[in-house]
Amino acid sequence: MKDAMKIVAINSSPRKDKGNTTLILNPLLEGMKEKDAEVKVYYTKELKIDPCRGDVTCMKTTGKCFLKDDMEWLLPEIANADVLVFASPLYCDGVTGPMKLLMDRLPSNAYLTMEIRDDRLRHPLREGWNVKKAVLVSNCGFWEIENFNPMKSHIKAFCENMNVEYAGELLRPHGPVLRTMLENNLPVNDIIESARKAGHELIEEGKISYETMNNISRPLMPREEFLQMIKQNME
Repeated sequence: MKDAMKIVAINSSPRKDKGNTTLILNPLLEGMKEKDAEVKVYYTKELKIDPCRGDVTCMKTTGKCFLKDDMEWLLPEIANADVLVFASPLYCDGVTGPMKLLMDRLPSNAYLTMEIRDDRLRHPLREGWNVKKAVLVSNCGFWEIENFNPMKSHIKAFCENMNVEYAGELLRPHGPVLRTMLENNLPVNDIIESARKAGHELIEEGKISYETMNNISRPLMPREEFLQMIKQNME
């Protein structure tokens, strides 16, 4: 019998499970559970993660950081996952500060020496680093999908450096509108079901299809209508 895939999701929304990012994260995780994946969710707001000091002793020696915080137990959990889910609202064109703190601590799973991989000099990964795929989940208050481009580039670069396949993304522009439309029973349930489908695809196919990703990100209203709504709410 095939072992269940292990999923670790890191949610860095300051609103934890009440945030708009969770609206699309939860059905993704539920979809993976429906395909017998083992899912664990951690909230950065509940974690004590100190900034990396740049000491690099961890990369030179045992792979263990000298800092005594929650990364002592969380790092092995992450390293043992098959899929790592980065869930973060868009903050200043990137992930939240707590998510960046966590990401900065993950290279302790690599050696300080270098090797050529994909025609680039990169750090070799330690034997205990088992993560095979990563997924990005995010929402923002802007209307255009292009606002996620810097965040996507960052996560993709991280994946390349950590030898992890970027398996897809769930991006929700004008995210707060989705919550309002769901609360008013407007026709947006297809987005939630697409997020659930993304979970199925990830487990069964190893990646999320472009069709599913595009439907999750589809416009909920014309841009000018959205702009007028924002202006009215600011009055």
